[in-house]
Amino acid sequence: MISQESLTAAFAALDDCDAAFHKLDATCCDPGRSPRMMVLGRTMVAARESLGRVVDDPGAAGAVAAFIEEAGAQVGRLQVGCCAPNRLPLYTQILGGLTTAQLTLDKALGAGH
Repeated sequence: MISQESLTAAFAALDDCDAAFHKLDATCCDPGRSPRMMVLGRTMVAARESLGRVVDDPGAAGAVAAFIEEAGAQVGRLQVGCCAPNRLPLYTQILGGLTTAQLTLDKALGAGH
């Protein structure tokens, strides 16, 4: 059984990702990137919602992992195309938070390396 407490760091990491995402989105200078930003935002919301279901349904962990991985891919695509080096720390913060969330989930499931 997975406890809510064992996932505390994952929730905190996703909260940190969300804060960095909102700052990144607010400072983006290219309106053409906004649709991809919005998709990333929805993916991160889906990851957090799925994480909330893991306590009652450990089988939901696969969906969490998939959303976290997809969010990481989306962040990578946005980062590579970013024209503002001063925003790179925000991308790094998001990727670090996604990694923390995934590692915490793995540990809670007893699936870590």
